[in-house]
Amino acid sequence: MKNILKEIETPYIDSQTLINLLSGYRKPHESILRMIKNGELIRLKNGFYLIADKISQGRDTIIPYEQVANLLYGPSYVSLEWALSFYGMIPERVHVVTSMTLGRNKEYHTPMGDFFYYKLSQDRYTVGIMQKESSSSIGSFLMATPEKALADLVHRTCKGLDREQLVIELIESKRIDRNVLKELDKSLLSEIARLYNSKTVKYLNELAGIL
Repeated sequence: MKNILKEIETPYIDSQTLINLLSGYRKPHESILRMIKNGELIRLKNGFYLIADKISQGRDTIIPYEQVANLLYGPSYVSLEWALSFYGMIPERVHVVTSMTLGRNKEYHTPMGDFFYYKLSQDRYTVGIMQKESSSSIGSFLMATPEKALADLVHRTCKGLDREQLVIELIESKRIDRNVLKELDKSLLSEIARLYNSKTVKYLNELAGIL
């Protein structure tokens, strides 16, 4: 069974793929349970696993968090604090992988970390998403652009703030550099603001143009 896991290119796998690979075994489901018990597979949720040997590099554990987030619950794209940290827009280290989804709000608490998903309407969902290649695994993942990630954050956490309060929240509380806001794609941010139809996202768009 270890040889079967070695043949898999990605560090993650779903149960249906595993069952197909174990079709020569009499009881493939029991084989999967045995691999979990032996620590060869790490269960993130029913039917979705990390392969222990493939995320271990010497003393380090390398996990393609963004890819896992896309696959754990979807449709979804990585956004909010995790994306802002990924782009170096906020200084704090982020411990929860945050995503937006067309589905319901959802949380997964796994042995490898926590993954949170927040519902976004269809008309707001599709703008400002990009496909990025993973640096630690074969394949790619969907992530918000910097503009979209910031708009998602403002839309979700800053409702009710006026322009001045939003400036304080972004620059003093979130510690986002003014120059970062100046460098945002104004055309994309304007399109996001139009589709979100949100006062705070509109204020964000206005601030990015004058700071």
